[in-house]
Amino acid sequence: MDFNSLYPSIIREFNICFTTVERKSLRGADEEEETVPDVPEQQDLGILPRLITTLVDRRRAVKNLMKDKSATTEQLATWDIKQLALKLTANSMYGCLGYTKSRFYARPLAVLTTFKGREILRSTKDLAESMALQVIYGDTDSVMINANVDNVEDAFKVGHAFKKLVDDQFKLLEIGIDNVFRRILLQAKKKYAAINLLEKDGKWVEKMEIKGLDMRRREYCALSKEVSKHLLDEILSGDETEVSVVRIHEYLREIAGKMREQSIPNAKYIVYTQLGKGPKEYPNADSMPQVQVALRDMARGKAVRKGDVVSYIITGDSKSSEPAPKRAYAPADLKSNPELLPDVEWYIAKQIFPPVERLCANIAGTSTSQLAEQLGLDVRRYASVQNQQGASGNDLEVHPLESQIPDEVRFGDCERLSLRCRKCKSTTPFEGLAGGSDCVSASGVVCGNCGSAISTLSIVAQVEHAIRTQTSRYYEAWLVCDDSQCGNRTRQTSVYGNRCLGPKGLARDCLGRMRYEYSEKAIYNQLVYFASLWDVDKARVKAATSEDREKIITLAEHNRVRFTTIKGVVDRYLDKCGRQWVAMDTLFAKLGFNKIVAGA
Repeated sequence: MDFNSLYPSIIREFNICFTTVERKSLRGADEEEETVPDVPEQQDLGILPRLITTLVDRRRAVKNLMKDKSATTEQLATWDIKQLALKLTANSMYGCLGYTKSRFYARPLAVLTTFKGREILRSTKDLAESMALQVIYGDTDSVMINANVDNVEDAFKVGHAFKKLVDDQFKLLEIGIDNVFRRILLQAKKKYAAINLLEKDGKWVEKMEIKGLDMRRREYCALSKEVSKHLLDEILSGDETEVSVVRIHEYLREIAGKMREQSIPNAKYIVYTQLGKGPKEYPNADSMPQVQVALRDMARGKAVRKGDVVSYIITGDSKSSEPAPKRAYAPADLKSNPELLPDVEWYIAKQIFPPVERLCANIAGTSTSQLAEQLGLDVRRYASVQNQQGASGNDLEVHPLESQIPDEVRFGDCERLSLRCRKCKSTTPFEGLAGGSDCVSASGVVCGNCGSAISTLSIVAQVEHAIRTQTSRYYEAWLVCDDSQCGNRTRQTSVYGNRCLGPKGLARDCLGRMRYEYSEKAIYNQLVYFASLWDVDKARVKAATSEDREKIITLAEHNRVRFTTIKGVVDRYLDKCGRQWVAMDTLFAKLGFNKIVAGA
């Protein structure tokens, strides 16, 4: 249920105007303080309410003209534009009061208007609850009420009865039935999908209404939106939860199989992203695929500017040492080069799984790890993420130590080490002895291109450079919003703690939390990963289950001195990292041991 033009109606209802609201006591008050002036007492109608009344009456007259069945299509279109213009003009009255650069700026009037709006919404909620109706969602000017009935006619009866009670409290304020939803999936504020019932030719027709979900954003490819739409159809189908979950799991397995078979058209993998600035103005261009594609287009002579929408497809292999942004290409490049294929694993992990996880988050019978399993993702990785999310509710919950997590999971997000050959200038990814002994010989690490040995001194310099690059990234301290739909990224901390202020810094339209893009855990795991590449003893232990056991053990002993020297460089940085040390007093304080010791 929606209040009709709430703020203009409040201005009329309470006679809010420059000429009626007493503001002398507010002069000199701090602009940041939300001091609410008193509602005007009985007096003549102010200029603003009279002006809004004129606009409302004129709009009502135009809407009455639109009811004429003999009106032509051109007349209806003209009247529709006119009534919309009158509506926008009336609604903009409040905006002019609150906008600092407006000619009619009057902050106290804007504060009083919004204060009365919140008060009216709270009283409406209380009224609904007094009628034993459940308010499941409330917004700026609307409330969603669970009618607790099974058919549309009864729902309208409940709605009209509630409307009458609300309207009787005011002279001019009116609430109306905006939509009747048969079923709804409410994900967060202003993010929902619902089955809306519309009357057509005397019958009620179902139509899905989607607002604010991932599938409404251009940053998600057509395939991701198609999967989300299919899941919503299943979730809102009205079938038993167990049946819907089984069908969802089957569909996810099917779509993941088709993706890995490369049987889905490339057009469904296209991602669209708008440039917020010129391509050359981005300081972190290497981490942004749309900027990489834009720079490539500019090199070909194409003009690319701020505001342009760049289309791209992530290609190659996720296991490659080259980051995903570097593997982004325009759709035209894939047409001209058949060897370029979409990186299916990247799309499943970044484009398919996140929306699926959010849509199915509160559905009984499935979980994050189960959804990951259906898509063929590493279940252990997502199970650990699920445990970490659950830990926020219970600090005493026991989780596996990081050292007990398999390396392929623990170091899955780490930057890979690539070594450059001084002779042929080519770069070779290095995964350590356990990752593959082909790049290691008895004389040390060899180039994968020319076979020349890379000196220990050169490797030490390159490893130290890689560590300093990651350390620099950590100290840049970029903060990102955990809501993927927001996309806010900044280095400025907020006085509101970890609350996201939104992309425009207005502290609205986002309920996400800010977190470090490159956390202390990430830099620690990166250092441990670099150290593990040169850990001879660890390679020997892993070789016990390897087919090349004898070869790896032999190479490990031949290179023990070299690798120990290189590992020592990493260990010096690890010694400076405080994450490896455990504060025992803090750890056992949660279990109450500090009180026991103090009592003793």
